Amino acid sequence: HEAADLQSAGFDRSPTPPEYQAIMLGAILLLQAYYVNLNWGYIISLYLMTHSKLNKKIISEKFEKSFSFKVPEIHISQITESTNEDAKQEMSLLKKDFSIHLSEQQIAGKGRNGKPWVSPKEKNIYLSIAWNSKVNHSALQGLSLAIGTGIANSLNSFSKFPIEIKWPNDLMAKKRKLSGILIETQDLGGNVGVVIGVGVNVHMTIEDGEEIDQEWISLDELSSKKNDRNEIVANLLGNIFEVLDTFPKKGFIAFKEKFEDMNYLDGKECTINHEGNQKFGTVIGVNDIGELEIKQGSKYLALRYGEVSIREL
Repeated sequence: HEAADLQSAGFDRSPTPPEYQAIMLGAILLLQAYYVNLNWGYIISLYLMTHSKLNKKIISEKFEKSFSFKVPEIHISQITESTNEDAKQEMSLLKKDFSIHLSEQQIAGKGRNGKPWVSPKEKNIYLSIAWNSKVNHSALQGLSLAIGTGIANSLNSFSKFPIEIKWPNDLMAKKRKLSGILIETQDLGGNVGVVIGVGVNVHMTIEDGEEIDQEWISLDELSSKKNDRNEIVANLLGNIFEVLDTFPKKGFIAFKEKFEDMNYLDGKECTINHEGNQKFGTVIGVNDIGELEIKQGSKYLALRYGEVSIREL
């Protein structure tokens, strides 16, 4: 659903324990190498990439090799209730402007409107950034869309199909949900603490996602290969921090053109549940602060994030 979350309280549903599955797959790959005369180095690297865990050293090295600034402190847990909650707890302790929180599995992750975020173990990316923003609330308008452009730019480098942004916080490919964004704020005594939560489906299978109540897709399907999650995280972080370098100075307007190029809903007829009333309209774009602009006959509406649930007809 919102990208990916509770595999159901942490149970691995396959009848064979994961560690034995890994050993069995390794043996099969080695036999293939023997009988088909494949390159052993290639086989070993393929096996390791398929079963690699998140690793802060690898992420930092890949990040710093591709981007011009130093990666903030990275925290990786094997299991957590929610990386957004981890980031919130860290916020008051931040000695610098940012900290990064990742987990191999969430058991109580959530998406927009409190919906559960299905998070099977070691299959996807569950990422949250704690940001001591030093800006006021009004200056954060459109942040989710700006972050969306950074994530789309990153994921497009791994996908054979275009990634689009569905207002206000989803990323889509082939009309299915690939990723989601959840931004939360808290008062830090003058500053606004911002938590940027990102979920990306990477290796998720049909069985993993059977509790999701909307069409979804994984990055492996879009790239026709097994992806390296450490490489994806490093790339995501680089693109997100490029957004965060510009956003406090220029706001959403600096990203509006990029967003419109990736606007999944642009020109589409949609149903709009607004303040308990259902309406119909055509999406014509977003304004300079990221509100969605809808045309209803001769009338125009500008919709804010928390006000609307919208579906394409």
